[in-house]
Amino acid sequence: MAKTTRQLVDAVSADGVEQLTLLDIGGGLGGVQHELIDKGVLRTTHVDASRAYLQAAQEEAGDRNLLDKITFVAGDFVEVGEKIPQADIVTLDRVVCCYDDMQGLIRLSAKKARRTYGLVFPRDIWLFKLFLPIANFVLKLRGSSFRIFLHSTQQIEGIIKSTGLSLETKQKAGFWQILVFNRI
Repeated sequence: MAKTTRQLVDAVSADGVEQLTLLDIGGGLGGVQHELIDKGVLRTTHVDASRAYLQAAQEEAGDRNLLDKITFVAGDFVEVGEKIPQADIVTLDRVVCCYDDMQGLIRLSAKKARRTYGLVFPRDIWLFKLFLPIANFVLKLRGSSFRIFLHSTQQIEGIIKSTGLSLETKQKAGFWQILVFNRI
């Protein structure tokens, strides 16, 4: 598990997570949800646009005997999110940087958090701003449609706060930052 993922899990579970629900957006292989289930989360919803990741996450959940605790939803969260119920905790681990409509993603996902909202995304620092166009150019040359996005931390925080959440924790880890908000 990545260091930043561990920091996210520790931060969102600092006040306890027993009997709570989780919405993990862009959950990948399921690391966040598996850790939080181990800490007492009752049920999770895993939303991912990648069917390959969802299939791998389902297999991993099966290996861990957790399939009865996880609902898997295939699709772009901004497109399917209105149909997904609120959860006590919402997490986005390295998702914001993979998404061009940051405002839509952040606004909708933050509204889904009843208690805690945590995310990991790149810091908007000059070195990353220099690296990003090169990385996207290489991806384009390789024929990939995937792109990396660097969004303003200030804008992200502003959108989240506008939904009634208050910043509780902000940590830096290299190029990454971990932010956790709680409902006021």
